[in-house]
Order: sequence, then structure tokens, then C-alpha cells
Amino acid sequence: MKREKLGQMATVTEALYLDEFRKIQNILAEESRLRKELARLDEQSQAERNTTPDDLSMQSIGADLLWKAWLTRTRRQLNIELAQVMAKKLTAMGGVRKAFGRKNAVASMHETALKDAKSQARLRAMQALLNEANLR
Repeated sequence: MKREKLGQMATVTEALYLDEFRKIQNILAEESRLRKELARLDEQSQAERNTTPDDLSMQSIGADLLWKAWLTRTRRQLNIELAQVMAKKLTAMGGVRKAFGRKNAVASMHETALKDAKSQARLRAMQALLNEANLR
């Protein structure tokens, strides 16, 4: 394969890899956001347990049950969203690995072609010098 074609392929595979990498970064950011939300929810739950262990006024109006129901619903929803993001991440990681492998293979082929071209140029220069020396 010609060096120019390999250079173009290296550029294209690099762009494809960066596109896949960008996709996974968005997914990782979403995963991080959801994990932080779950951690914040756990902190709020722990703080509520520590501050009002037997608050009768909250119990008498049913606020404690409403709080626990909201907490459970919210935690469930966040966990569902996190599971969906993790599934997307798993799929996207396959694409990133594949794109990285292609990028790496083409870059290696391009590098080898460049080294071979330099070696050939050196050989031609040496041959030209030897021919010139023989002519004298």
C-alpha cells in the first residue's frame, strides 16, 4: 500500500477513534453524575436518620413515611438510569476498543512504511556514492 494512502488512513482512523472516545466520555460523565446523585441521596438519608431518630411530630403527620417513599422512589429511578448508562457504556467500550485497534494497526503500518522508505532512500544514496566513487 502506498505511503500516502497509509497516511490518509491513519488520519481517518485517528478521527474515528477520537469520535468513539468522545462518545464514551459523554457516557462516563453521565455515569459519574448518577453516582454522585446516589451518594448525595445516601448522605441525605443518613443525615435524616442521625438527626431525627424518633421525631414524633414528623411521624404524627406522616412526613417520615412520605420521605421514605420519596427516597425509595428516587433511589430506584437513579439505579435504573445508572443501569441503562452502564449498558450503553459496555456497548460503547467495544466500539472504542475496535477503533483503537484499527488506529493502532494503521499507525504501525504507516510508521513501518516511513521507516522502509527512509531505509530505501539511504540505500539509494549509498549506492549513488559508491557508483560515483567507482567512476573516478
